[in-house]
Amino acid sequence: MLPLEHLQTIVARSVLAMEPLIDAKMLTAGKADPMARLRIYQNNTRSSLTAVLMAVFPVTARLVDERFFRFMASEFIRRHPPAESRLARYGAGFPRFLKTIDTLSDMPIVAETARLEWAIAEALDTASLPARSLAEYDSTDLGLSPDILLQPSLRLIVSHWSILSVWMGHQQETAVDEKITWTRRPERVALWRSGNYVRLFLLDRTSFAFWHSLKHGFGLEHATSRALALDPAFDLVSALVRLFRDRLVTDVRVPLHPLSN
Repeated sequence: MLPLEHLQTIVARSVLAMEPLIDAKMLTAGKADPMARLRIYQNNTRSSLTAVLMAVFPVTARLVDERFFRFMASEFIRRHPPAESRLARYGAGFPRFLKTIDTLSDMPIVAETARLEWAIAEALDTASLPARSLAEYDSTDLGLSPDILLQPSLRLIVSHWSILSVWMGHQQETAVDEKITWTRRPERVALWRSGNYVRLFLLDRTSFAFWHSLKHGFGLEHATSRALALDPAFDLVSALVRLFRDRLVTDVRVPLHPLSN
């Protein structure tokens, strides 16, 4: 008889595999057919994981038809089973997986929309930190290049396709204009968690570069330089006011400089 841990591993893999990886002799189920019972677990598990993907990628499912989405979900589940117990974390590789499907090769916006929906799921699964106000720093000497820390749920996405326009259109019950869906039009999207919801905005190229630099910890001086390189008329004060107004700033830190001799 196999050790229990080894048997459990084989059964778990068999539940997610298209064909059982376990021999019926390894299982006992009284008078019941052990393989029939295994198939029940297979169906229930795949159905649950498909439901998770449907919940995370609802707009993606509408773009391709629910039946085809279920087929793609089944293939994804078979090739990429969950690696951890938290189902909220499942689906990270789904947008990338969609890019490998030949049927979708002429529909790149499907995978791009899925990328946006996964970012939304990530943001909702990330804690919101207390926001700081601009007034708190009125009398603070911030130096030349303070580090401005932004909400950890902030996600910045740049796409060659109008992913936010498509996503927003599908939030309404009205039909979505196909010209919007299939038109190649770059969009830069910022999204973050606000309470139990996610806020989404389109950013221009300059603002995107500014936010991106701050998010990745490059400091205010570097972020401002990038923005000015794209637009010499970039208004730093207005950009900072917007970040504080949208409750995106969680802290402002002045880098420590070594004392000179």
